Amino acid sequence: MGFLFRWRRPIIIILVIMVVSLSLSYTAGVRSKMVTLSNLIGTVVSPASSSLTFLGNRVGLGISTIEQLFTLQKDNMQLRQKLLLYNSMKLQLSELAHENNQLRGLLALKGQARGWKLVSAAVIARNPDSWFQTVVINRGTSSGVRTGMAVIVPQGVVGRVVAATPVSSTVMLALDPKSGIGAQDVRSQATGVVRGIDPIAGQMTFQLFSHRPNVLPGDAVVTSSYSQYYPPGLLIGQVSKVSTTAFGLTETATVVPSVNFNRLQDVMVVASHPHSTSLPPIYGGGGH
Repeated sequence: MGFLFRWRRPIIIILVIMVVSLSLSYTAGVRSKMVTLSNLIGTVVSPASSSLTFLGNRVGLGISTIEQLFTLQKDNMQLRQKLLLYNSMKLQLSELAHENNQLRGLLALKGQARGWKLVSAAVIARNPDSWFQTVVINRGTSSGVRTGMAVIVPQGVVGRVVAATPVSSTVMLALDPKSGIGAQDVRSQATGVVRGIDPIAGQMTFQLFSHRPNVLPGDAVVTSSYSQYYPPGLLIGQVSKVSTTAFGLTETATVVPSVNFNRLQDVMVVASHPHSTSLPPIYGGGGH
């Protein structure tokens, strides 16, 4: 006992060192096992974690793409609406420009036709079944309009009045096959009668009186002095082709009218005009 008492401190120190060593050795073993377990878990979980990360990125990209699609659709709709508005405004401007040009032409026509009595009128009705045969204008007998009066525009002959009421009149268009117009070829002075043959295609036939009239494509055709209803020199149209009848006795010419019958809006009714006069050539006159 005296020996232990005497060596108690070294013995205690040695025991403490042994306990600490054993504890460190045990802790290192546990830590090694934990690291191994952590690595194993990481190996197992890593693919799933990568897949989830990839899937999350794709989902985020898909949501972003859907948002972009909705934005593009909204922008596209706005652009369509703006384009529709632009086209509508463009059409309105075109119609206003056409109407303005027509009114300017009518004013110029009225100024050039000195001594002529012209009644301004507007087309107010068209029958779909006779679109290229008759129109109704807003002037009648109360305005001095009578049956048989010629109706014109700056571009040439429109037709003639076939019926009149106090406030409106019916105009037979030059395209109507029943509308015969005494006509003359400006270049060759050959005469004949112009009638409508294909109102839809906008063509008329020029039945020539002489055997060899010398009419050529491109010739201007105007109303002649033999016309019953029209003053002489009003432009009717232009010759597009010339053909001979089956027996070769007479020639006929196809005439394209100078007036656009699809866009008739404002016209002039010739209430009266000086005899033996015609309009200046710029307005379709023959310059007689």
